[in-house]
Amino acid sequence: MVILKFEMDNILVENRFKQVMIPAIIMGLITNICLAWLFYFIDASAVAISPAVSAVFFLIYFLLFKKELVTSKQISLVVAYSTVIEVFIHSYFLGWGMGFYCYMFLLPVVFLLNTNWKRWMVIFFNSSMVLLSILLWVITYNNTPVYIIPEHVISFIGLFNIAVCAIIIYVVMVYFSKTVNRKDEDLMEANIRLENKNKKIVGQHKKLEVLLKEVHHRVKNNLQIITSLMSLEGGKVESEEAVTVLNESRRRVEAIALIHQKLYQDNDFTKVDIKSYLEEIMQGQERMNPHVSCTVVSVNVELSLDAAMPLGLIISELITNSMAHAFNGIENPALLAELRKTEEGFELLLKDNGIGLAEGFDLNQTESLGIEIITILTEQIEGTIICFNNDSGGACFKLNFKDEYSYI
Repeated sequence: MVILKFEMDNILVENRFKQVMIPAIIMGLITNICLAWLFYFIDASAVAISPAVSAVFFLIYFLLFKKELVTSKQISLVVAYSTVIEVFIHSYFLGWGMGFYCYMFLLPVVFLLNTNWKRWMVIFFNSSMVLLSILLWVITYNNTPVYIIPEHVISFIGLFNIAVCAIIIYVVMVYFSKTVNRKDEDLMEANIRLENKNKKIVGQHKKLEVLLKEVHHRVKNNLQIITSLMSLEGGKVESEEAVTVLNESRRRVEAIALIHQKLYQDNDFTKVDIKSYLEEIMQGQERMNPHVSCTVVSVNVELSLDAAMPLGLIISELITNSMAHAFNGIENPALLAELRKTEEGFELLLKDNGIGLAEGFDLNQTESLGIEIITILTEQIEGTIICFNNDSGGACFKLNFKDEYSYI
C-alpha cells in the first residue's frame, strides 16, 4: 500500500508538471515571435533569424508534447537548453546589457516545479545553469557586441526582457496554482465519493454477515430438530438394527450441525477453526463415554468450508469407529486426535490404545458404511488415508489432505 501510494503521488506530480509545460511552451513561442519582430524593427535582421527559427522549434515542441510523443521531463530539458542557446546568440550579437540573461534565471524556476527529478538531475541542471551563466558573463560582459544599439533601445529591450520573464513566471505560477487546486478539488471529491461508497459497502457487508450468521444458525437449529426427530423415532422402533442406523445417522447430522455452529459463532463464515471443532467433538465423546480419555493435539488452523465439512464427517466416523470397536476389554481406554502441518498440506492422526485392527484389514475391502463414507469423503478433499496398528497395539488412521484456502 505504501509503494502504491508513492507511485500515485509521483504520477500526480508528473501530471501537474505536464499541465504547467503547456503554458510555458506557449509563452516561449510568443516571446520568440515578439523578439523576432523587435530585432527586425531595430535593424538587427540577422539576429532575428534566431528567435524566428526558435519559434518554429517551439511550435514543433508543442505539437510533439500535445501528441504525447515526448514526456514532460524530456520537453522541459529540450526547451531549457534551447533557450540557453538563444540567450548566448542574442547576448553575443546585442550585448550583455540587453538583459537576455534573465531567461537563464527563469529556467530553474520552471524546472523545479517538478519535484520528481532525481537528485543528481537537479544538481546537474542547476549547476549547468550557473556555469553557463558565468560563461555567458565572461563572453559578453564589457565586450563590444556585433550590433551597436542606441542606449535608449538597449534600456527598452532590457525592460522588455525583465517584463517578459516576470509575465512568464506569473502565468506559469498562476496556471500551476490553479491546476494544483483543481486537481486537489477533483481528488477531494473523488475521495468523498469513494468514502461514501466504502461506507455503503461496509454497511452491506455487515448486513450480509448478519444474514449469513442467521442462515448458519437456522441450519444448525434445523439439523438439531432432525436429530431430535431421529431420537424420537429410535425410541419407537423395536428393531435393534434400525435403532443403530438411526443413531449413526443422527450422529452424522450432529457432526454437520457442529460445523454450522462454528461458522455462525466465528466472524469468518468461509473458514472453520478445526482445532476448536476437534476439541468440542472429543469433549462430546468424553461426556458420552466418561471412561475413555480423549486428547486433542492440533495446530491452530482455519480450514475452508469445502475442506472442513467433509473432514468433520471423517473425524466423526473415525472416532465413532474407535469407540465402537477398539476398547473391548481395555482397562484405560484412550483416544488421541492429532492435526499437524506438513510441507504438502495437513496430516490428521487418530490413534487409540485398543485391540488394534484385524490382520489383513483393508479399507477398500470392508463393507462397513462408516468406512465407505470415510473413503468417499477422503476422495472429495483429494486426500489419502491409510490405517495400521501403532506401537502400543492400537489402531491408527492417518489422513493426508490439502487446503489451498486454509489460514494458520
